[in-house]
Amino acid sequence: MTALLAQPCYATHWQVIGRPNNETLGLAYVDMDSIHPDGPYRVATFLTVYSNPTSNAHGIKLDRIAQETAFDCDKHTFSLVSTISYFEGKKTGSSSGGEDWKTQFKGVYQDGFSQRAFDVTCNAPLISNPPPAAAADAPANVRLPTAAAPQTPQ
Repeated sequence: MTALLAQPCYATHWQVIGRPNNETLGLAYVDMDSIHPDGPYRVATFLTVYSNPTSNAHGIKLDRIAQETAFDCDKHTFSLVSTISYFEGKKTGSSSGGEDWKTQFKGVYQDGFSQRAFDVTCNAPLISNPPPAAAADAPANVRLPTAAAPQTPQ
């Protein structure tokens, strides 16, 4: 029997989305407490945690990446709002499109991961009074649920 142990984290409702692609050994989660409206869009924070450190296209080493993504649920499109990469609890890089993200929507990819991210974000209840934002480095330190060692029946 495997038990899940919830460890302390800044968000309380992380939901597994899955592996973003087959080339990485990362597992992506969505912060269900982050899903909020921004005009006609729904915006959510996704966190991908890699089992082994990797490097991005710019050669920056990272072991997790937080991405704020906006979805136009009616048009089945998305746009990346911002990205922050982390390695060993420290921020290693970031990008933000300012308000440009509102003009850079593209169709949601047809793979299972992208469709699940879209479905979860577009069908989740919206937070009407979101809690205050956590510290800017919260995704660097968040501890997600982990599987405990199998327990021997007594």
